[in-house]
Amino acid sequence: MPIQIKSIEALKKEANHGAEFFIRLQGCLRSSKYIDWDEEARLFVIWNYIDDTEQELSEKQLMDRDCTNIGYAMTKGALFKDD
Repeated sequence: MPIQIKSIEALKKEANHGAEFFIRLQGCLRSSKYIDWDEEARLFVIWNYIDDTEQELSEKQLMDRDCTNIGYAMTKGALFKDD
């Protein structure tokens, strides 16, 4: 069963050593990502499988929809960690 991620603190904990996550989209679709929390750099390192891109984002950038939909999905209950 996937784990719902509801806060940045929960995302940091679950991504501490890198893990698979997804955003649940409408129509049973999903956007898969690999997210790693780099505590030393204070950055989330994100690999977006849909377009094979990589991002390094601060907590503030993670919540900015101009940078990514991850923060928005988290606030809407649509971000999950794969089991």
